[in-house]
Amino acid sequence: MTSILNGTRFMYIEPLPAGESLPKFNTCAGLRCKILHFGQPKNNHILQCTNCWKTGHTKSICKNDSCCKVCQKPGHLPGQKECPHYEVQKHIAPFSGSQDVLSNFYPCELDIYGVKHKSAEHAFQYTKAIRCGDLDAASKITAAEDALSAMRLGKKIKTNEQWNATKEAVMEEIIENKSVQVKLFQEKIRSAKQSTTFVETTYNDEWGSGLDRTGTINTKQDKWPGKNTLGTIIKKVAKKVRKRKLSDNAPKAQKQNREQAKQRNIVDMLKTLRAASDSDASGCNPDSESSESEGET
Repeated sequence: MTSILNGTRFMYIEPLPAGESLPKFNTCAGLRCKILHFGQPKNNHILQCTNCWKTGHTKSICKNDSCCKVCQKPGHLPGQKECPHYEVQKHIAPFSGSQDVLSNFYPCELDIYGVKHKSAEHAFQYTKAIRCGDLDAASKITAAEDALSAMRLGKKIKTNEQWNATKEAVMEEIIENKSVQVKLFQEKIRSAKQSTTFVETTYNDEWGSGLDRTGTINTKQDKWPGKNTLGTIIKKVAKKVRKRKLSDNAPKAQKQNREQAKQRNIVDMLKTLRAASDSDASGCNPDSESSESEGET
């Protein structure tokens, strides 16, 4: 390394084992460097058929039999009893679409860092555009009429490594803001049992279960094709909301306890005064012997 901070550096390394490659980014002499080398894999989108679920082609040219996405066997669909991974799921909260408050497509006004958005999806795609340097896309996403339009605009954005590394943290921050600003959403996740698994029932393999509602509800959770990242984030935020609710209720409970203690003290004091009054009254009885002796004199 030299004292010059810009420019290209060439380094010689021993051949890597088959199938291995260097990371695309690394730190060297305190500088973040992008590494390029022969044979480095590219992040090209892999074609996957949604009919047979094999890679290398699309459904439009597929000549294979239709298969289940879960077990990849023909003759049935995910969620049907013929699937070896069929199992009715309990304690789950499935959601999707603009009519469900749990969904990012649900229309609601959110203020994130001083920018107003029409939904959580708008906020996510807008942040994506800003962090990837696409200001034109950010402007279009803000103006998009609905969440679906915002998502379609966001898919056209060329992402970078920084966004890919931070997008889940961005989503969590947006969901936390939604839990504060949208009371219906807050109450929905707060009232759910702690054992509840929130799951987005869409074919999105990253944020959802990778299945539709029927397939999700009737398939073992560990066999869902998708990661359900959004559902996991909502469950995490729901836990924080419950803690905030408990901490908010604690001062109220303490105040009620103090008021009840005061009332008990007043009742006890009145009982004591009544008892003392009754005792004094019996000591001044006019029919007592002392009264009779005074009368004879």
